[in-house]
Amino acid sequence: MNTILRGKISDGWINLKKNKGLSSAAAIAKLKKKFSLKKIGHMGTLDPLATGVLAVAIGQATKTINYIRNNEKIYTFSIKWGEETDTDDEEGAVVKSSDIRPKKSQVESVIKNYFLGRIKQKPPKYSAVKINGERAYKLARQNRNFDIKFKNINIISFDLIKYDDKDQADFKTRCSSGTYVRSLARDLSKKLGTFGHALNIERLEDNFFKINNSLELDTVLNYNL
Repeated sequence: MNTILRGKISDGWINLKKNKGLSSAAAIAKLKKKFSLKKIGHMGTLDPLATGVLAVAIGQATKTINYIRNNEKIYTFSIKWGEETDTDDEEGAVVKSSDIRPKKSQVESVIKNYFLGRIKQKPPKYSAVKINGERAYKLARQNRNFDIKFKNINIISFDLIKYDDKDQADFKTRCSSGTYVRSLARDLSKKLGTFGHALNIERLEDNFFKINNSLELDTVLNYNL
């Protein structure tokens, strides 16, 4: 529930719509500073280049974050075929390339056979996963060698929604918490015999928080107390 009450932001939740180019931590920091909040947190970190729903807990609501069990999320995203990057999205440097472009029927077949239900997934090296107490993205930036363990995730649905351009396709997925869309893009591309990375990641739903009633960060920050 979006909660701006009686001239102040009180205990509760804000269904925030995060913009591209801003990290989840930076969005939280802006809210914390603007409204002098002592307790603030969020569910489900969004990558800086990703947009969409960021569920923000304020005050006493922060105590409920770990008790929300229905952790399904919905994303839309695109895959750019032919280029794998070190971040698995458009921000990184291209590390592998291929001239192979999959057919629509191949994409749908591989999704059906390999990317539905409970599967294992390795998070990107540039992610917030902890390796011996340190964030993977920090180790990656330091060019240190490390390995990330596979995680068990659940893909409830994974649909190809547009394939008009041979170099790019659009998708929509409903998945469990902990799923990395960037890894889905990387792994699907490899299974199709090519390389690829994620573009235009947007989270449409996180549990019961939905994009259609989310608030832009500027709208919240411009609220006059």
